[in-house]
Amino acid sequence: MTDSASPTPASQPQATLSADGDKKTKAAMPQWLLFTIFGVGGAALLVIAFLIASVTVPLVWANSIRDQVGSQLQNSIPLGMFYGFIFTFFPVLLVWQARRPKLNKWVRISLLAVGLLLTLPNLLTLAVLYGDTGTAADARATWATGANWFGTWSQLFMVIGVVSGVAVIVLGRMLLRRGKSIREFKAAQKLVRETEQAQARTAKENAKMAEKKAREDARAAEKAEKAAARANRRGPGGAPDNASSSGAGSPPEPPQA
Repeated sequence: MTDSASPTPASQPQATLSADGDKKTKAAMPQWLLFTIFGVGGAALLVIAFLIASVTVPLVWANSIRDQVGSQLQNSIPLGMFYGFIFTFFPVLLVWQARRPKLNKWVRISLLAVGLLLTLPNLLTLAVLYGDTGTAADARATWATGANWFGTWSQLFMVIGVVSGVAVIVLGRMLLRRGKSIREFKAAQKLVRETEQAQARTAKENAKMAEKKAREDARAAEKAEKAAARANRRGPGGAPDNASSSGAGSPPEPPQA
């Protein structure tokens, strides 16, 4: 009985292998399933956060703007101008900078995140103005009595901020291209000047060499002429010529009768 119940040495490795295989099967979860679980969980959290924010955030934002305006209702105009312009102008510039391929990946992601965070005030304003929940209606009622011009001026300067940001981007690109063209033109002019100077130096050196060669040829010709003159005075055979050796001033002999 005891011998039949105890596992044999041959069966022990097989049992160990089967247990390891079961562990590997359980541990090897498909990657798509893992991503699906995380994706569904993240989406559920976002939906819950959105529902909570849609109920609470618009009214909190409306009360915050009303407190900033205070008792002076005309303060809602510059406040709307400030929020509408600042929180669209700078996000546009930051998001545009994030498209530069020379930046690090994490720097680009950080610029995008900061740009999106800066748009939150205007997104909250739009949620109050165009939301269809009861909280959004209560927030609009709060602004109607405590910050009546904030929404209108904020929307107007949102558009102005976007247009200004795009204009700055376009003008900046134009200035960069113009600066690049000017630098290329100056570099081309410098190259032309250097080429002309090099050609002038080469022509000057060639003229000097030609003048030097002409002087050497002239000296050589003069030496050859002197050598030829001396050879003519000596006559054939190396003896000096009688006619040439006789003095030019001696009178000729008189003819015999």
